[in-house]
Amino acid sequence: MSNRLTRIQAEGLRSLRDFVPRPRLTVLVDPEGSAMRDLVTFFALLRELAFGRLQQTQLLDAVDGPVTLVLGVDDDDYSVTLRRFPDGRWRVVQEELSLLAGISIPFVEPGSSREEAVLSTFPPGPTVRMGDTEAAWLGEIADSASRAMNGFLRGFRVQPAESFDANVPFLFLEERDVDLPSNAVWDRVQAARAASSRVPVLLCTPSVALADAFDLEDVLRVG
Repeated sequence: MSNRLTRIQAEGLRSLRDFVPRPRLTVLVDPEGSAMRDLVTFFALLRELAFGRLQQTQLLDAVDGPVTLVLGVDDDDYSVTLRRFPDGRWRVVQEELSLLAGISIPFVEPGSSREEAVLSTFPPGPTVRMGDTEAAWLGEIADSASRAMNGFLRGFRVQPAESFDANVPFLFLEERDVDLPSNAVWDRVQAARAASSRVPVLLCTPSVALADAFDLEDVLRVG
């Protein structure tokens, strides 16, 4: 995987719907901050699912549900739907990995549910060798893609835009300040552009002034 974000879609979160990230650098400007908070929840929740921690997370405490999340990485789409059951517990009712190669891998049987995401059972590591038949070859592709997606989701973290570690699958940078001094704006722009030459960068900010300092084609506006 080159870890290029190709799709972000959410249903059930208040302000985040869907958008197509830019190839290397995406600046999401959100003056109200609500979509930015939902985007943090979106990625943080996917990370918890990749670790098998749905039953421990509190990210859904303020959500009634159901929630559907779709993340595209290099045009492979991972989708998951979560629903709160009468006992108050959230469960996975749909989970699928759809590959650009035309293979769809449903992890949850229709009409059933699971306590945790099946993706969490594909820890990053070597692909399992399954044999020489066509079915085994397809199984190896599915195993490899599942491990790669799991590693991607486990590997990132939300970081502050002013100081970050680029040794991650992609950079999710959060700038909370609205009124940045001109030298800070310059620093943020140069740091994000430099990082985007190595890994995909998603920078979220409520600052219109900061967004305006980037190239127009890199900026997405919400709210």
